[in-house]
Amino acid sequence: MKTLDAPVYEIKQDSEWYKKEIKRQKDTDNFFKILIDKYGIGRGFAFLHSEYFGVYEGTEAFKLLKDDVLKNGDKNGFHSFKKKSKYYEPIKYLIEQIEKISPFKTHDVFGLNNVKATQWVGDRWFFQIKNEELIKNKEEIFPIEYKEYLKVVMENLD
Repeated sequence: MKTLDAPVYEIKQDSEWYKKEIKRQKDTDNFFKILIDKYGIGRGFAFLHSEYFGVYEGTEAFKLLKDDVLKNGDKNGFHSFKKKSKYYEPIKYLIEQIEKISPFKTHDVFGLNNVKATQWVGDRWFFQIKNEELIKNKEEIFPIEYKEYLKVVMENLD
């Protein structure tokens, strides 16, 4: 496991941001469980949002669904679902059930382009930032001493 460099901030576990992220993770896990159990779609499925999802070429999911995805994939071999596919609406509905989080939340809290890296260690969420002076909102975060952060990492090594 790689570690972050100082300065490191932790998201407060009682903050709305943390709670929404945990819910989003659980919703996403549940979504993939349903996808596997109900449709047999596992590795190879990906989504950006509820209007854009599909499978990667060369995967089991692609072999299973090649008639339901666009014939020509993008440069990465991603084939999005045809809107007329029998799977499109049910999968779209499932994706819409996943908790939404603003993609700009990190910028709203830490400042524009001020995050270098993020890391989950157990149930704790850390961010490495570039410049502490650029932090905009300290309500949901707190600085953590680097030695304390390293101690948390060491305690969570397998």
